[in-house]
Amino acid sequence: MSVNNITVCPHCNLNMELKMAPFERDGVIIGNFEAYVCPNCGRAFYTNNGYQELNKFTMKKKN
Repeated sequence: MSVNNITVCPHCNLNMELKMAPFERDGVIIGNFEAYVCPNCGRAFYTNNGYQELNKFTMKKKN
């Protein structure tokens, strides 16, 4: 997982798309969060906003 407001894939050098991307932990998708996603390799770089929502979601699950 990467957290950044990156708009060009560092691996493919292509413009990334801002969309909701699944976050997976231990083989289970726990939700979809805002991320820049490479249309070629599919790598997701979660935005600051997406990462904050992910943290809120996981903290609720712990309680």
